[in-house]
Amino acid sequence: MEGSISMKLEVNASASEIWKAYGSLQLPKIIMDTFPDKYSELKVLKGDGHSGTVVEVYFAPGMCAGADMVQGGVRGGGRCETIQVSEDAEGRGFGAGVQKLRDDIDCDRGGKPNTCIMTGTVDYVLDDIDSGLQVLSGAIGAFYQIMKAVADYVIKQQNDTTPN
Repeated sequence: MEGSISMKLEVNASASEIWKAYGSLQLPKIIMDTFPDKYSELKVLKGDGHSGTVVEVYFAPGMCAGADMVQGGVRGGGRCETIQVSEDAEGRGFGAGVQKLRDDIDCDRGGKPNTCIMTGTVDYVLDDIDSGLQVLSGAIGAFYQIMKAVADYVIKQQNDTTPN
């Protein structure tokens, strides 16, 4: 079974401010600070957060059904995606039942000034529907939580720098 699931998040911040967070080395810090119980380490292998950056994401023990690490990157156009999934000792990929899982984020101007619409898309290929859907469900939830964490971070930064 293969498919694609998209989710949208309207944010009270400009698309350019969201991309500043996504397209920087601040993203691993935002993720680690927000989810210390889910990730044990995010290691930047190369790059400065822009296109071509490669980050290894290490999950906390027990957080991912199959892999303990995925490698993600940023490609042109400001899109982030998972580009490689490690295998665990038993040769499973991202999780039992999942053959391919790719996350993609996009951000466009919203309908009002200083707003944007973040769109997260998860493309997947499952080779076992029962176990694969469990992994997919967790991946979708985690991806949305990261989108929300970035939005919250940007909004907090704006509020902290706005004079009262």
